Amino acid sequence: MQIRDVLKSKGHEVLTIDENRTIFQAMDILIKNSVGSLIVMNAEGKISGIFSERDALRECYKNQGNCAELIVKDFMTKNIIFAESDDNIDYVLGIMTNNRIRHVPVLKNKILVGIVSIGDIVKASLTEQQFENKYLMDYIYGKTS
Repeated sequence: MQIRDVLKSKGHEVLTIDENRTIFQAMDILIKNSVGSLIVMNAEGKISGIFSERDALRECYKNQGNCAELIVKDFMTKNIIFAESDDNIDYVLGIMTNNRIRHVPVLKNKILVGIVSIGDIVKASLTEQQFENKYLMDYIYGKTS
């Protein structure tokens, strides 16, 4: 199964935030949309980083909860790991696990086409395994459609 298959079922929507917004504004988007990360865009409309709920929590704690003045670009992750839409989900899961990240933006021909979380990949993997198990059980017991 490829990442594009995960995006087909979960959707291609990617929430973004301008790099000059505050962490508080980022938290507002994260909470209202029940997502774990935002793609950070610069003034030219290019990806400049990724900002996660973990980043927000860590920085608000370090700064005594004063998120109203902290700017996203000062605390975002700048070295982003991307996936390609043709990447296998097991490969991407391995990258996420080894790098201890939970969200990966997805590119196709260098264009942002979505974002996947580790939960999205685990869910897709389980669904695929359940389908394979059912198919094998039907084969073993001679059930045909």
